[in-house]
Amino acid sequence: MRVIDRYLIKGFLGPLIFCVLLFTTLFVVVDSFNNLDEYLKYNVPVNIILTYYLYLSPTLLVQIVPVSALVAILFLLGNLNKHNEIIAFKASGISSFQLLSPYLFIGLLISFSIFLLSETVIPDAMVTSRAIFDGLILKGKKSLNERAIKNVTLYGEGNRMIYAREYEILSRSLHDVIILENDANTQILKSKLIAKKAQYDAGRWIFHDVMTYKVDRRGEILGEPLYAEKLTLELTEKPEDFIKEASQVEFMSARQLKVYIENLKGTSKKLIRRLWVDFHYKIAFPFVSFIVMLIGAPLAMRTERGSAMLGIGTSLIVVILYYGIDSVCLALGKGGYLPPFVAAWFSNICFSIVGIYLIRKTA
Repeated sequence: MRVIDRYLIKGFLGPLIFCVLLFTTLFVVVDSFNNLDEYLKYNVPVNIILTYYLYLSPTLLVQIVPVSALVAILFLLGNLNKHNEIIAFKASGISSFQLLSPYLFIGLLISFSIFLLSETVIPDAMVTSRAIFDGLILKGKKSLNERAIKNVTLYGEGNRMIYAREYEILSRSLHDVIILENDANTQILKSKLIAKKAQYDAGRWIFHDVMTYKVDRRGEILGEPLYAEKLTLELTEKPEDFIKEASQVEFMSARQLKVYIENLKGTSKKLIRRLWVDFHYKIAFPFVSFIVMLIGAPLAMRTERGSAMLGIGTSLIVVILYYGIDSVCLALGKGGYLPPFVAAWFSNICFSIVGIYLIRKTA
């Protein structure tokens, strides 16, 4: 690594870390005051509150880092402009691209790091932080395992859809269970099972007060329903699967969401389309950090008199425009007006081209 690269990277990392810490602290302080009534009402211990924000921090990091990277690069290049260092670099034969290349490399590194976090740490951290807030803070539970998850739906193997009004984590039991099984080829409902309760024991599900219905191609019940006081089924679905599927789509990684979509084959095409947009966006979103640096950096390093502040202002406007167009494209994709891939990646591709043009123009 060149000496100048180390100098530029060192000057960038300090403001970046400062901005991340500052924005994180501001969020925690503001959020704490917003939830102060709940904390006092339920007499929540300080260690529970700290644990909640600890599990929430990976999610905050993903949202804060792109803005922090933009502010850091604008501050650094503005400072270099202020002391005429950019002019000095160019006078010594260093091109604009050579000046920007360390920052673009860091932008890519940040983006891939965020993607890796989104696929590994963040989904479980988001679920845990939500469980802490809903269970330990709002409901005063002593342990996360004491809580119950409402309205659980799981699309399992064998074209089965399993629904339960409630899943108790500690007892590993389902209440008010409905299992719908579709035909493998036609996706037409062929059987329906209703049970008052289902208990997981030794790798098997034991159902209580069970009514089983056979259904014809028109959805009408065939013959008399079969009743069983107790029925044991060796389903492949485990209790942990219900916890995962109880998570909302935004709590899933791209890999988990893809599996979820594949299990939904044969259901609403509108729902599938919306989920594919979410899937592609989970892959595209981490590259926001790279995009904002790609656009902001060349605008902020302009050396003409009075152009530095103009470049900083322009870069902020462009980034706001990026988020606006991104939101519109996602809405159009979920509405069926754009293919899911295009809806998720249009802003990244479009503004990457703009960033490359700005770099070439600056050079």
